[in-house]
Amino acid sequence: MKKTIIVMLALFLALPAISFAGSATSRWDMTIGGYVKFDMGYSTGGNGQDAVNATVARTGYGAYGNINDKYGNFFSYAGESRLNFLVRGPDAWGAKTSAFIEGHFRGNEYSGSTASAGAATSNAGTFGLRHAFMQFDWPTSKLLIGQTWQKWGILPTFANTLLDYNNLGPFLKGMRQPLVRFEQTIAKNWTWALGIISPTNTLGSNNTSYNGTGMVDSYTRSTMPFWEGSFGFTSDKCGNIGPWQMLFALEGFYGRQKLINGLDATYGAGNTGTYNVWFKDQDVDSWGISFKGFIPIIPEKKGNKKGALSLSGVLFYSQNPGMFQAPTTVGSGNSSYSSYWNSGANTVTTFSGSQLNQLEYSAPVQFGGWGQVSYFLTDKLFVNGWYGYTATQVSDAWRTSICTAAGTCSALASGASTNGNQVVGATQIIANIMYDVNAAIRMGFEYSWYKTTWANYDYAATGAIVGGKDGTTSVYRVGAYYFF
Repeated sequence: MKKTIIVMLALFLALPAISFAGSATSRWDMTIGGYVKFDMGYSTGGNGQDAVNATVARTGYGAYGNINDKYGNFFSYAGESRLNFLVRGPDAWGAKTSAFIEGHFRGNEYSGSTASAGAATSNAGTFGLRHAFMQFDWPTSKLLIGQTWQKWGILPTFANTLLDYNNLGPFLKGMRQPLVRFEQTIAKNWTWALGIISPTNTLGSNNTSYNGTGMVDSYTRSTMPFWEGSFGFTSDKCGNIGPWQMLFALEGFYGRQKLINGLDATYGAGNTGTYNVWFKDQDVDSWGISFKGFIPIIPEKKGNKKGALSLSGVLFYSQNPGMFQAPTTVGSGNSSYSSYWNSGANTVTTFSGSQLNQLEYSAPVQFGGWGQVSYFLTDKLFVNGWYGYTATQVSDAWRTSICTAAGTCSALASGASTNGNQVVGATQIIANIMYDVNAAIRMGFEYSWYKTTWANYDYAATGAIVGGKDGTTSVYRVGAYYFF
């Protein structure tokens, strides 16, 4: 029987960040938790349960209409349900030790065959890894090793409160990456942290025999680990609302990526980008800085949240953020992306052969953030509102260029722009009402409005403009959690 339990645990790997847990027998002290989540709703655009957050369908242009913009869609989903295991083991080096593993039934969120494809390959319904880490806790410090949330900019006040899984995705909601991180508390209220973190999509794959698991290409290749750091303040002097008390933190990350162009003169299109007779590479800095905070404006009283009011949010500014900005990095799919530009002028000309030396990368700057207001009408009934905005700065030359696989670029004359279908801006307005039926059940209703801004118009092969530069949609959703 014991062997059967161990095999089942190895197969089901999963857990939520906040849950009610029950006990199970193990070699060490172990608890099992998770939740079942179901939601359904209607989108005024042709979207499924969460694809809308990455790309809202464009509006039509002139006499042309967009089917996904014109017609709505009903959806329902239960794949966000989770399982988790928390293990507390023997002490080591004077520290309490623990391990945590979590998964959900969304499959591999970041799968795909190319850097820009991101989650183009869906395996929803299969078990996918979220967290898997071990932790060493001393009285005033801790060491974490494994996969979990990045430190910079992550503030999960929205956890188990949003009904749409990918809400806030484009606004520094956070990424789960393999990392090693040390945190130290100073004088009770101050903390600092420093860690090294994977620069690439480790759950994706190029689907090629020489790369195996993990994205490795011109948009994710790095010769060094990325670094992240944090310096923050927290205090209970202003009270608390649930597990949250006043906090402020300044955080950031830094790394370098090697971006590569190659000229294939011999081996044909089938091997372009792998076997080339000439290469051009350039190291590009990737960095970001964020400020986050939680303010209990009206704290709860003696464990009762009625009348409690809080304000929280994150602001960020970054260059070439790639995997570290969000699950759906605006303007670059799930990978870093650098704009093409001619160092001589803000126009794109045609390059070939050694002239590609004139072609430089201009790393995009991205900024934005989100804010949340929460108010408890009663101890169990509460309302939430969010606003999120992000934008990516790119040149006009990049917006209107056509660039080939070999790296040659020319100005847009007719036909689709290479970069025109990149997302360069997003806005979300979200409001919901949630009710805790009991300690296990939470139900709610949510309204969301989304806007996506694209780099350029959508062009037909003839050169005619058929789609606008932006699109909007509304989503109405009801859902329920059952925590265990």
